[in-house]
Amino acid sequence: MDIHQDTPTEILHTVLLGAVKYFWGQTAWILDKAHLLDTFQMRLEAVSKGGLNSPTLGAEYICHFKGSLIGKHFKSLAQVMPYLVYDLVPQTVLNGWSVIGELIVLLWHTEIEDTEVYLADLSRTIENFLSVSAQCAPSILLSKAKFHFLLHLPAYIRRFGPAVLFSTERFESFNHVFRLASIYSNRQAPSRDTCTTFAAQDVVKHVVTGGHWLDPESKRWVAAGKDIREYMDNHPEQRHLLGIPEISKKQIG
Repeated sequence: MDIHQDTPTEILHTVLLGAVKYFWGQTAWILDKAHLLDTFQMRLEAVSKGGLNSPTLGAEYICHFKGSLIGKHFKSLAQVMPYLVYDLVPQTVLNGWSVIGELIVLLWHTEIEDTEVYLADLSRTIENFLSVSAQCAPSILLSKAKFHFLLHLPAYIRRFGPAVLFSTERFESFNHVFRLASIYSNRQAPSRDTCTTFAAQDVVKHVVTGGHWLDPESKRWVAAGKDIREYMDNHPEQRHLLGIPEISKKQIG
C-alpha cells in the first residue's frame, strides 16, 4: 500500500465541509453585516426546488443556524447561491459561488465518458476556484489545507474513478443512527451504551427470525414460539427494516 496514492481526497469534508463552508461563512458574514440576511432568507424561501437533487433548503433553519450547517445543506446551497446573492455580495464572492456550482457538478459525477476531457475541465475549474479564493481571502489558501487538497483530486479520480465512489457522505448519515441509540444515556460511556442498544436489538432480531439460545435453567437449546417465528412472514415491512431478504419457496416437482 502506498499511503500517498491509496488515500484519496474525500469530497465531503474537503469540498462541502471545506471550500463551500468557508465561502458560506464569508457570505453570511457579509449579509449579516449589511443587514441583508432577511432579504437572502426571503429569496431562499421563494426559490424553486424542483430541479435540485435531494433539496435541503429550509430557509429559516439555514439562516438561523448559519454556523452549524452540514453537508447536505451546502450541497443544495451550492446549486442556487449565484441566483440569490447576485446583487448582495461583492463581485469576487459572486464569482466564487459561480465556480463552486461548476465544481460541484463536475465532482458529483457518477459516470465519466471521456476521462481526459473530464479531468481537463476539472483541473481548469479547480484552478479558477483557487484564483477567485485568492482574490477574496488570500490568507485562506495558506491557513486551510483543504484548498490545496483540491489539486490532488484529478490524480485520484484518474486512479479510482468518479469522486463519489470514494466519498464518505453515505456513511455520515449513520451518525443519526448512533445518536438515536444513545438517547437514554448519561453520556459518561456513550460507546458502551450504543453497543448495548445495538446488542439488544440484535437479540430481538435473533429471536423473531427463529434463532435458538441456551436456556440457563433447563440447559437446553430453545427457540421462540410459532406465533413469534411467523411474525416476519406476516409483516413484510418489518422484515424489510431488519434487512432480512425475502425467501421464495420453490414448488416441489
